[in-house]
This record gives sequence, structure tokens and C-alpha cells, in this order.
Amino acid sequence: MNHRYLCANHHQWLTADPLRAEQAWMDWIERGASLCEDGNQGEAIPFLGCAYELADFLLSVRRPAYAIAAQRFAESARLLMDAYHHRGQQNHGNYILVGASSRLARELKDGDNYRITADCIRTLYTREPNPPARQQWQRQLGGIVSLH
Repeated sequence: MNHRYLCANHHQWLTADPLRAEQAWMDWIERGASLCEDGNQGEAIPFLGCAYELADFLLSVRRPAYAIAAQRFAESARLLMDAYHHRGQQNHGNYILVGASSRLARELKDGDNYRITADCIRTLYTREPNPPARQQWQRQLGGIVSLH
């Protein structure tokens, strides 16, 4: 199973500029979450999938900081997993869980960030939202203008 949400051209364009990637992530995560709240998980999955891919990139470049990037990544994965599960696509949701937890597990070697990484992994397996983390990255991005 291979989940790709961004085409190669958009992936390259967005990852060439981390600020642009952050802005797109913010737009897509908000749009996907809003669609899920309205019960439109099928429409939300492409937005959440793109946000998940961008969150992985932002985690790799530690943008804007490791703690925020890790929390965004976990939140993106959790929302995407939940959307798949609500649609009865447990295999897809579990695939995202395994990929996201493996990605975060590679970060555990960094002792300075061990606690935040472990908390993010826990969030994936409990599938509980992390409102304080979400509020933190929303405050951090308060000055970023939407792409729309």
C-alpha cells in the first residue's frame, strides 16, 4: 500500500520553501478538519493526506521548531487515520498509524526531544486529540497568511 497525496510537482514546489509548506499545511489541516466535523471524511482525506505529507517534511527540517513540527505531524496523522476509520477503511488508517509511528520512532534517538516524541507516539495509538499542542502551533502561526 502506497499513499501519495501530493503530486511530484506540488511536492517539489512546496518543499522548496518551508514557509510556503507551513502555509499550505495550515490551510489543508484546517480544511480537512472542518470537512471531518461536517461528516465529509471522504472529501477530507485528500486535504488531510497532503497535510500529513507536508508535516513529515516540516518535521524533517524541524520547522518552525522540533516540538511544534512533531505535534503537527502526530495531529495530521491522527486526523487522517480517524477519517479513514470513519469511512470503514481500517487498513488505510492502520497503514498511516504504522508509517507515522515508525517515522516518529526514528526521532527517539534524540534525547533532548525524547519526551515530546514519546507523547506524539502515544497520541497516535490512543487517537486522542492533543488540544494544548494544537493551540500551541496555532498561536505560533498566528501571523502566517493563508494561501487562499
